[in-house]
Amino acid sequence: MPEEISHFLDSVLAVVLGVFGWLGKKFSDRLDADEQRLTKIEVELATQRERDTAVENRMSGLETTVKEINSKLDRMMEMLMRR
Repeated sequence: MPEEISHFLDSVLAVVLGVFGWLGKKFSDRLDADEQRLTKIEVELATQRERDTAVENRMSGLETTVKEINSKLDRMMEMLMRR
């Protein structure tokens, strides 16, 4: 009888350890999937930041060009008004 209880407890322990191992693997797989998803999001954000920076640089260049054109037009207007 004690041997049967010992074998039963060994079987229960093996099943419990198997369940905990399975849960640990599922948890680990879930963390890996989340990490991959976060990495993908980080790459997308970095790409978006680069695009935003490029657009800001272009806008800055356009603002400078518009200011230059505006000052040239002002000078031309002054010259025309003098005549």
